Amino acid sequence: MATQEQIDSFHSFATEQLRTGGKDKTVDQLYDQWRFENPSPEEFEENVAAIQGAIDDMNNGDTGRDADEVIAEVRNRYNLPAPE
Repeated sequence: MATQEQIDSFHSFATEQLRTGGKDKTVDQLYDQWRFENPSPEEFEENVAAIQGAIDDMNNGDTGRDADEVIAEVRNRYNLPAPE
């Protein structure tokens, strides 16, 4: 997307957000949201490749790690308390 098209797209997006209840958002928040919803072609390809890689791993028997195990590891690493 050419620069002018990106500016026009962001302007339309930001205007619509402000019109539909996003009046408390900063310009930076609006831009971050717009970028998330409108990745560059390179970002899009990276995301597709990462998802395909995860699907391939799963199809080859890699089921990943248990979420509780990962959460406990993060809590331990950052010395966070366990939930009550």
